[in-house]
Amino acid sequence: MILSYLKPKPITLKILAAAIFNLVCFINIGMPLATIPVFVHRQLGYNSIIAGIAVSAAYLATFISRPGAGQWLDTKGAKSAVIIGLGISACGGLLTILALLFIHQPLMALIIILLGRFCMGISESWASTGVNVWNIGRVGIENATHVISWNGVTTYGGMAIGAPLGVYLASQPIGFIGGLSGFSILTVILASASMLLASTYPAIIPVPTARRLPFTKVFKRISTYGCCLGLSTIGFGSIQTFIALYFISNHWTGSAIALTIFGVSFVMIRFIFKNSLLKYGGYIVSIISLITETVGLLLLATQTSIIGAYIGAALTGCGFSLIYPALGVIAISKVSSENKGAALASFSLFLDMALFISGPLLGLIQSHLGYDYLYLSASFFAFCSVLLTYGLYYQNKKSSI
Repeated sequence: MILSYLKPKPITLKILAAAIFNLVCFINIGMPLATIPVFVHRQLGYNSIIAGIAVSAAYLATFISRPGAGQWLDTKGAKSAVIIGLGISACGGLLTILALLFIHQPLMALIIILLGRFCMGISESWASTGVNVWNIGRVGIENATHVISWNGVTTYGGMAIGAPLGVYLASQPIGFIGGLSGFSILTVILASASMLLASTYPAIIPVPTARRLPFTKVFKRISTYGCCLGLSTIGFGSIQTFIALYFISNHWTGSAIALTIFGVSFVMIRFIFKNSLLKYGGYIVSIISLITETVGLLLLATQTSIIGAYIGAALTGCGFSLIYPALGVIAISKVSSENKGAALASFSLFLDMALFISGPLLGLIQSHLGYDYLYLSASFFAFCSVLLTYGLYYQNKKSSI
């Protein structure tokens, strides 16, 4: 019994050996999250809509580059995709450094910031999806739930590390470790070191097959589950894009703490309920998670204290934690193993679309109605996802009778 209990451990270690590249990717993505909107709003003088677009630009780039990344993964392999993604992440850091040279030319600085954000978005689609597919190839499709779950832990764990680290470095005196240059230099170092490490790992060459589906057909098969993910992701976008400005508007300090609470809550739920998908199934886990997220966002919309905001961020993190793996496992089960890369890329497209839309959409709501209605709107979208997911669950249950 003891041996059988310990048996999964080597698989977990094997997953983590590659998942570290996803962790680095999202530390690099997380570091600018709470600082870029403030920089664009305060230093460059643009409004909250433009600040939201500056963050959301990364998700437009991820959305555009997903199909190409998915095709590359299924035909040329995941190792090269991960290395390419990390290289593009390093380019994003270099562009952010370059933007600082044009701080007295706001339009030019904004354009360069947007280009840097585009690089970060492309790096996500290649490196993160690449790590998922690489690990599925390394440990087998039967362990896909564990692979996707650990990818999520390193994704939001990376952002939980990156966000406060970025705020800390940006708050230091301007110089090598201070200001935007501090985390930008660290971005380049982490990405470059990870590229070198990834190059030492063995590649898994995809087996040529005639059974691969066109990307559009794969997209259609998983689109309904993707819509559920997209609606829930708007709440996540409201946290990462606007929580810093939300705290400033309330004359509070500690927005980085709220981001950390969100990230820690997310990761803790992944650990505590790591077997819940196998025990209860993707539908039940998704519905409970979505209800929790809805309550968290509603609390952010109605709170009157910083403690209430922290609790709202925690509940949102708890709720959002298992949504991607719960729906993702159902989605990739709709295609054969030869199309897993395209399926994961297609499914993730909805996350990208939601994050891209959430910036300007919620920024527009905030500029007309304020932050309370911003988070109220996010909670409404999460509740719509509850209804849609329950509809899919009911339909699946009915068809299996």
